[in-house]
Amino acid sequence: MQILKSYFRIISMCLAISATLFAGGVGGLSAHAQTEEVMAQENEEVQKFFEQAHEALDDALNLFDDAETRPEEGDLRFYDFLSRTKESQTRKVESYLDVAGEALGISSISNRRQLILDLRESISENQRNISTFKRKRISAPATTFNPLGVTKSGYDKKIELAKDAIVQAENSIEVEKETFVKDLNRIGMDLDSESIDNLLESITGDEFVRVSIIFNNAKTFAGELERLTNETGEDLEAAKKYYGVYLMLLKTVSRLQEQFVESVDNEYYPKLDEFAAKARKNIKEAKRAIAVGGDETVLRNNIASNQLTYDAAMFYKEGLAHQKHQMMMANLECKKNILTAANTYKTVALSKDVAALMAVSRRAFDAISGLSVPDLRPFENERMKDAFSQLTRELRK
Repeated sequence: MQILKSYFRIISMCLAISATLFAGGVGGLSAHAQTEEVMAQENEEVQKFFEQAHEALDDALNLFDDAETRPEEGDLRFYDFLSRTKESQTRKVESYLDVAGEALGISSISNRRQLILDLRESISENQRNISTFKRKRISAPATTFNPLGVTKSGYDKKIELAKDAIVQAENSIEVEKETFVKDLNRIGMDLDSESIDNLLESITGDEFVRVSIIFNNAKTFAGELERLTNETGEDLEAAKKYYGVYLMLLKTVSRLQEQFVESVDNEYYPKLDEFAAKARKNIKEAKRAIAVGGDETVLRNNIASNQLTYDAAMFYKEGLAHQKHQMMMANLECKKNILTAANTYKTVALSKDVAALMAVSRRAFDAISGLSVPDLRPFENERMKDAFSQLTRELRK
């Protein structure tokens, strides 16, 4: 029992260190004062996600245990094709791990992040509306008796309202960003307002905010498991259960890391390659048009615009490659620790005497560390930033 308690204590410490190291690329290890207000907020956050996450991880653990007793698909007789197998149960485990990941992402920080994104989208929508109103104003009548018709002055009012909405949204974003920065600092991401802008401009930056929230909640979750294990006294079965739930927590983190890498390989890379290929094609066509006497001024501008798109796509891919490598290295370490934790869990499950177990290694593992906040290099100019933002919008579609 004492071995398990000590192991959970190490787990909690390592997850705490890992969540801080996650932001090490920007601010390093920072001490955050635990005021009563912050502690109250953290307790409220735990209440939001703990039971939902624990229930999903507990269900995953039951299926994990059941999978150990099932045959592999290759060992089934042809008439047993409907029987449960290790593979079928493992797939079910993964579905519960996804549910746990969603639960661990529950946070007021997530809500504020989404609010900022929604406000940004409302600005874009109003900007599009202004362009539409200006176009329609050209053919609008000065006066009309049609109750559904819109006059020139009517479109003027619509344009002014849209402009006012943009200003209000921009002001709201600044207010929300101030709180957002404080929230991220609280979980170990030392960023300022300008860095937040760059972070949210990137598809992976936005994802890293979400992942950092999940990792921070995982740290808190492990701390709660340690507390519950200490409270079990000599209840070995309860202690085993909490250790098993922790094993599922590690598997959830690993699955999250794998999904990030898959998104880069199967979604972001292909789209960016497509954008770059289109830009190169447009450049070649423009050069051919110049050669046969096309408007050189217009075509040179087109070439510059497409070159900017191409450069932004390459800049994006370079950052993604770095992020992917970091995540793969972290996942490799995470898998090593899963092997250790899985073997220890099975050993505990077979033993009636915890004291007789081999000592659990006290090697500090960084299953969810080795990551840093995405590369926040400043953009060369506003045009590059705009091109980068446009690519991010396309990647989110």
